[in-house]
Parts: sequence; C-alpha cells; structure tokens
Amino acid sequence: MRRGAAVAIVALALSAIASLSTGPAPLRPADAAASECTWKRHSKRVVKRVRRHGKLRRVVRWRPRWVCVPQAAAPSNAPAPAPPAPTPTPEPEPEPEANRLAVKSAEYFYVLSRPKVLTGEVTIELNNQGEDPHNLNLRLEGDEGAPYEIPETQSLQRSVATFDLPAGKYRLWCSLPEHEEQGMYTTLLVE
Repeated sequence: MRRGAAVAIVALALSAIASLSTGPAPLRPADAAASECTWKRHSKRVVKRVRRHGKLRRVVRWRPRWVCVPQAAAPSNAPAPAPPAPTPTPEPEPEPEANRLAVKSAEYFYVLSRPKVLTGEVTIELNNQGEDPHNLNLRLEGDEGAPYEIPETQSLQRSVATFDLPAGKYRLWCSLPEHEEQGMYTTLLVE
C-alpha cells in the first residue's frame, strides 16, 4: 500500500508542476527573427561518473545551450533616432608580435608553444610540469660554441630567460643525466 501511495503522490506532484508552467515555450534559434532577440551561447559544465576498464572515472563535458536575450523595442510613436555621423578614426598601428616561446617540460619530452620564432631577441619560458627537475639548452645546429641555457627548474616551477638568437635551426635538449637519452629533445626554427 505504501508503494501505491508514493506513486500517486509523485503523479500528483508532476501534474501540479505541469499546470504551473504558464509561460511561453522556450524559443529556439530558428524563432529569432520573429521575436527580435539576440542569441547568446552559454556552456554548462556536466560531470558524469563512468565505468571504464573496470574503474569508476569522472568525465567532464561542456554542454552548449542558446539563450535568447530580448532586444529593447522602440516605442512605435517615437521618431527613429538619426544615425551618428561617421567620424574618421585613424588606423591603430599594429603592435609587433611579442617574440616569446613557451616550453612545457615533463618526463621525458618538451612541448613548444610554436614551431618557429622570429630572429632577434626571444623570450623563452620553461614551464616544468613534470615530477623531476629539468633544464633547457639551445644550440644552433652546426655550431660548436657554448649553448644558451635556462638553469635547472624544479617541479611545477617556471624559469624565464631572454636570448638574442640569429636565424637558423636550433636543437633544444635537457642536459640532466639520461634525460636526452630518454627522448627529451626537440628542434626550433628561428627565421
């Protein structure tokens, strides 16, 4: 008898909720022209727990949704405002792109923010995301001189250095014991 009463209560609650919704149905993007609204895209974070390979895992997804933002309607008897006179505005000077390179390091690889940079003064940021300390050495291929160096950076720390790099192909590597042998090297093109 308890189960039957619970089902009846749930059914009654659902019918009450359905009768309370007196507002218009939500608009869809296809109805935008008729309702004079601006559509804004919003995202909602959705977290689900899923069983994968026998383990319970958290999966985070972003679910997009569109929201109609009504535009203010002008009164029908008011005259339309005159458009403002166009004023010539000078074109802003394009700012020179900052010659920066971000290098993410972990066990045992580097990830560059871009494959090439411009010749001249280059600011390099070593961001160590690994568990071990890492450093960064740069040397122009074919050059036997001392390499440019960013010193040893501890785990979850970052180091920044600026170098004046001439054009060419550079080899980047970690000089700590056995890191280069494990594959911790890459190349950078300076043009």
